[in-house]
Amino acid sequence: MVSGRPELDLLPTAEVIGLLLDGEDRVVPAVRAQLPALVAGAELIARRLGDGGRLVFVGAGTSGRLALGEAAELPGTFGLDPAVVRARMAGGAASTDCAEDDVSLAEQDLADLAITARDTVIAVAASGRTPYTLAVASAARTAGAAVVAVVNAARSPLAELADIAIAVDVGPEVLHGSTRLSAGSAQKVAMDALTTAAMVRLGRVHGDLMIDVVAANAKLRARSAGIVAEIAGCSAEDATRALADCAGNARAAVLHLMLGLPASEAVAQAAQHRSLRDALTARA
Repeated sequence: MVSGRPELDLLPTAEVIGLLLDGEDRVVPAVRAQLPALVAGAELIARRLGDGGRLVFVGAGTSGRLALGEAAELPGTFGLDPAVVRARMAGGAASTDCAEDDVSLAEQDLADLAITARDTVIAVAASGRTPYTLAVASAARTAGAAVVAVVNAARSPLAELADIAIAVDVGPEVLHGSTRLSAGSAQKVAMDALTTAAMVRLGRVHGDLMIDVVAANAKLRARSAGIVAEIAGCSAEDATRALADCAGNARAAVLHLMLGLPASEAVAQAAQHRSLRDALTARA
């Protein structure tokens, strides 16, 4: 054993897995310790998206793959225009970890992203010092964009550069030096909390329901109908018909059912308000 670290290769498989799961127990408490930064970041993102800005995720290696995944989920879950959520990983989605040191890749991606002062960049890096991610974040700051860092090291160049730093310290990994275990889990939990809270503030959630989910397949069409039925207090069949009448717009379907508005007027009313709750209150 080196410095008290476990000899994983000498342990039974059950003990190896037990140690790995024990390591994950640290994740949520470490993320929770960053609650003030998460709140500030979520409110910043919601405010800037509401003002017409974009949300840009950047990272390299494991952090980059997590950033790409987070960005990919947001448009479908919350009905955002895909052009509003962008993401870049050093070397592209199939990249190897060696790309994280190539600053020229950052220059290429920056040219394509055309970051402006209205945008918010979420820069993800476990060490907080990845050259690619630092280069993109630094250029974003120069362009006037806001930068939110999601890191696992508080006193790091990326944390110090950012407007808001979410620095989730999970301590040493069970697999020494890896950042795809507890550090990666912490980044995922932090980004999920950050973006979901931002979407709540932006009016993309009604109660605990994904009112703007994109009904892109049979499962999601049924989910959208279920959401409309629950809010409006009607049958799934009535909700499905209302959605068809309102061109799949769940907010409009609720207004159509609850307020008795013609479908075309319900669609227009839904578009005029930040949230479904605002639309319902305005017509009460």
